[in-house]
Amino acid sequence: MARFSLPLLIFTLAATVRAETVVVYPDWFAGAQFSGLYVAIDRGLYRERGLEVQLVPFAFGQKTAALIEAEPERCAVAAIEGYIFLQARAKGTPWIVLASMLRESPAGYLSLAPTGIRGAADFRGRRIGVHRHADPLYRWFLSRAGVKESEATLVFTGDDLDGLVRGDLHALQGYSIEEYVRLQARVGDAARFVSFRDLGFDSYSELLVTSPAQIARHESTLLRFLAATREGWRLALADSDATVASIRTRMDPAPDPRLLQASLKALEPLVSSGGAGPLAPLSRSKWIRMQEVGREMGFLEKPEAPESFVHGPLQP
Repeated sequence: MARFSLPLLIFTLAATVRAETVVVYPDWFAGAQFSGLYVAIDRGLYRERGLEVQLVPFAFGQKTAALIEAEPERCAVAAIEGYIFLQARAKGTPWIVLASMLRESPAGYLSLAPTGIRGAADFRGRRIGVHRHADPLYRWFLSRAGVKESEATLVFTGDDLDGLVRGDLHALQGYSIEEYVRLQARVGDAARFVSFRDLGFDSYSELLVTSPAQIARHESTLLRFLAATREGWRLALADSDATVASIRTRMDPAPDPRLLQASLKALEPLVSSGGAGPLAPLSRSKWIRMQEVGREMGFLEKPEAPESFVHGPLQP
């Protein structure tokens, strides 16, 4: 009778077990904010847990919630901004939060030092570039600072820095891990950034969300996915050179490695803020405050108990 060593037997059995597929829908194009996912894929962390993760490229107009609901037999997860999650819940989308890759949103407003913009009060008499669907936040920031809407000019815009550098805009909505990094590369110490948190709205970002049907069918798979993603983020922050390589293979054209290094440096405190590790339990009080602000902004009527939409333990 043939004899097999235990390691060989384990390897043989593992090779015959088909990996479970987890489909992930990022909420933006490839970039450093998804580093933990990339590293977990490239280092085989999902494979070690019997998973095959597929990242679906972002596309404008993609109805992610409908795609997940349409095939509940296929395990699926989406990434989404905290305030967009609240807007979706308010409109009836039954998203459930599994974890947050970023403990704090990197969103804010970029400006140049000569404008002297340090907060929303300084928007008075200025032209401010705002992303579509983020205007409720902009209006709330103005109101909180005592600035009438008529005293500032809202300009819907994208992530093009040229208008800001030329002076067509005095401030531009963007992200500390993306546009701000590029602005610093262009203008050096003249770049300025004030975050949404600085302006009064402390929000989670890059939430990993799914549907109740997904949790009912795939809870154990989702927990394995979260464990591997948590380890992916830990390794991503520990080895920036390898992480930059993982990011660049997914971006076309591949950006300057120095910009990605700066993005990772900006990401680190957002991933592990307050001494918490990656994908740490979420805060009940923070969710309550986020909903209070959402109601003040006008897109949320009835705040919910965080336990109704967060899967897993909550911190105070």
